[in-house]
Amino acid sequence: MEPRECGDGAPLCAAVSDVISGISIGWNLGNSYDCHGTWFDNVRTETAWGNPLVTRDFVHFVAGLGFTAMRIPVTWYPHMDEDGTIDGEWLRRVRRVVRMVIAEGMVCILDMKHDTGGMRSYGGGWIRATKANFAQYRERVETMVRQVAEYFSQESDRLILSGFDDIMNEECETEMPSAEELEVVNDWNRLFVTTVRSTGGGNATRNLIVSPYGSGVGPYILSGFRLPEDSVPGHLAVGVNLYVPQGFTSRAATWSRQTVEFDCRCEEELEHAFTTLDELSAQVGVPVIVGEFGAMDRANDDARAIYAASVVDKARRRGIPCFVWDDGKGYGLLNRDSRTIRFPGIIGAMKAAATMARES
Repeated sequence: MEPRECGDGAPLCAAVSDVISGISIGWNLGNSYDCHGTWFDNVRTETAWGNPLVTRDFVHFVAGLGFTAMRIPVTWYPHMDEDGTIDGEWLRRVRRVVRMVIAEGMVCILDMKHDTGGMRSYGGGWIRATKANFAQYRERVETMVRQVAEYFSQESDRLILSGFDDIMNEECETEMPSAEELEVVNDWNRLFVTTVRSTGGGNATRNLIVSPYGSGVGPYILSGFRLPEDSVPGHLAVGVNLYVPQGFTSRAATWSRQTVEFDCRCEEELEHAFTTLDELSAQVGVPVIVGEFGAMDRANDDARAIYAASVVDKARRRGIPCFVWDDGKGYGLLNRDSRTIRFPGIIGAMKAAATMARES
């Protein structure tokens, strides 16, 4: 196919389905560029939560393990002044790692993290799924999104911009927000898409990810999700976070059946979640991306390997890219300092599942 151009001469991005089709497994650069808090300054942000500076050697190491995409969560508000202007040095630091990822031939997702979400004790979560919040912060959010989009407008089409991850209401409810709060998420997603598109250049057709309330996968949450209108077809995807079953993936999910074994009930719950994602993709007519999945270390390496392989297998068979969460701590799979693998059994299980799913 011959290259096409949009009105201002910028090349058209390949459709999102084409860009993500080659992703076998993705990896999350968690707890680096999404660090935030009130006890450190801009200079120390990248290492504030205990991870080392990101280097080209480390990104090369991740690519060499067989990960074909990297998701970079970023928190922007600590680097914005009172007028909403993002610090130029911070933008350059983020762009540095984006370009490292793209240079390795990987797809890169730049994700908005903790400007939304539940970490309010750290000062995060200022963007909320309420009408009052939308009215109060709409202009500031639009300013923030526009700056990010303009700064990355000329990057490769292997860069995908992702909007409001984990956005929730004032109470940070994950399961039963009001119908109005579900609808406000659609308003935020509409603002994200129209703002990015308005910046032109490569962003006129750049692939974008929008997410439902809380990036959740529950039927009630997804029932309120509406795909925003876009000026170009084929360049939107829906992003969700899949920590299912919650009682296996996190000890903090005390409302769920806690287990360190990935048993038949866990398998059934995971299969049901993927069935729901099948229905979502059919409903909205665009691809689904699992932006995060993972299970925290509870001295159950074998069970976590079975779980990770099951997620990758179910996702790959459906053509759904999935990105394992790695925060360098309880969900960490890699040693970033030494560029070694902490849990080779889990990494190996995911790679084997991806290969088998591709060949089947």
